[in-house]
Order: sequence, then structure tokens, then C-alpha cells
Amino acid sequence: MDDNKILFVDLDGTLIKEDLSNLAFMDYLKKKPFKTLYHLIIFLFKGKPYLKEIISADFRVPIESLTFNKGALDYVRDIKNRHRVVYLISGSHQILIDQFQNHLKIFFEAFGTNKKFNMVGKNKVKFINESLNINNFDYFGNSKKDLPIWNYCKRIIYTNVSDKLRIVINSSTLEKIEVKENFK
Repeated sequence: MDDNKILFVDLDGTLIKEDLSNLAFMDYLKKKPFKTLYHLIIFLFKGKPYLKEIISADFRVPIESLTFNKGALDYVRDIKNRHRVVYLISGSHQILIDQFQNHLKIFFEAFGTNKKFNMVGKNKVKFINESLNINNFDYFGNSKKDLPIWNYCKRIIYTNVSDKLRIVINSSTLEKIEVKENFK
């Protein structure tokens, strides 16, 4: 394993079982049902980043009730202990990512969706390559949305994948590392 590579780690479904954007949306819907309908209509014109910002603005991440993937966290800590740079990168809004990062404090830096940029799939690769000027990296994820990112890596690092995605991953010629999920 090339220990000089930077590692980018997904959050929702990888480090935690939950999706922070979904939690924020359900909270917003519960507290402000009519405003939610209004923002859903605006979302049709302004897109997901807009909606993620609205629902995340006043949401407090319930860190104490999240279901953490101990296997994934142990893997990330092991990589970090080898003095590799590890970033958190997520489709959840930066407001939520900052709260998570402030609690965990194991990442060099954390990146999420903002008002104009949805940090998902190919957008993650674009951000990593263009904004951070990083072209040689590993990526740790769990979703079919991660396939475009793994296409730019030399190694597929994954956890908590569906059987269907496992078949796709196993058909790849890239090196693969499976981290067994252990949600607690």
C-alpha cells in the first residue's frame, strides 16, 4: 500500500449509518412544514445545494444518537496514525460537516456541499482535482455515487455496500480494500 497518498473519506453510509441531509430535512419538515413546501418549489429552480443549505442552517447534528461504523472509524484512525493526510468529504452541507468534524477531530480538513456546489459523485472529483489540486488520492466510500470517484483512484476502499454494488466493485481491475462495517 502506498502510504503517501491522501485519503478522502465519505460520511453518510460510510462513517455513520445515517444520512445527515435526510436527518436535517426530516427535522425541518417537522418544525416548518409549510416553509418546507415553499422551499421544495424553489428547489426545483435553484437545485439541491440551495435546499441543503436551507434545511441545514438551524439543524444541530445529534452526534450522541448517530450510529457510527466502528470498522470504518478504526480504519481511518489507523491510516491517520501512519501520518497520512485524511480529509472528510460529503454530500451533506458544510454546516453539518463542520459540526461532525468539530466533534470527531480526526480529519485534516472537512468539505461538504455549499450553496452553489453539491459535493456528490463527479463533483467530488472535480473539487479534489481543481480546488485542492490533488490528483493522486485514495477514496473510502459506500455508494454507487462513489463509482465516478473510484474511477480516479488506484484503489477502491469500501464498506457497507449493497450486494449489487459489491458485484460492480469486484468486476473492477483496481485494487480493492473492504473494511467490514461494524455499526454501533
